[in-house]
Amino acid sequence: MLGLVSVTTALGAWQASIWNQQSSDLAQDAGDARDVSVSQTVISDYSRRGDVEASLAARRFDEALQTAVDFDAIYYETKIRVELTKATPGFADAWYEWQAAGFPADSDPLDDQAYLLQRDGSSQTYAYASLVASDLASRVGAKSGILAQAALIQSLALFVFGIAGVNRQPAVRAAVLGLGIVVFLAALALASTAF
Repeated sequence: MLGLVSVTTALGAWQASIWNQQSSDLAQDAGDARDVSVSQTVISDYSRRGDVEASLAARRFDEALQTAVDFDAIYYETKIRVELTKATPGFADAWYEWQAAGFPADSDPLDDQAYLLQRDGSSQTYAYASLVASDLASRVGAKSGILAQAALIQSLALFVFGIAGVNRQPAVRAAVLGLGIVVFLAALALASTAF
């Protein structure tokens, strides 16, 4: 029994340490992804402000374009393109669609899904990856904790089996061995919940 409990305890502690390391690695990955998400969100916010400015400037040039002729019209069309090239990729397409529709008040190129994906997709992806990695780290860490507790209980079973031989009375020795078996089986039951 001592050999069986010793091997089981060692295997449980070894698996707990592996899961603990995995949990630590996942927590670090979650932190890294969160940091990248924060920096990407700042960049996205900066891009949004720039896109608003580009849209307003292009709109002013479009108003001037409506009354312009010949070279003035070419000038204003060029100014619109220049302003929109400063914007996030994908925004110009959404803006030109908005322009073609007559600038309806119920739509805005800043709400275009393809543009938003281009602008915010990276930061949201990293934020989601951070949440997933953090959740995995918690779950793997909890499994590691269960196995560590089971290993502790198995150590108690080892102790009980070790002292069983000290007592010379067979009834007491049998009772102590029975207690050791109960403790060992309880530890196995607890360890099984980690898998």
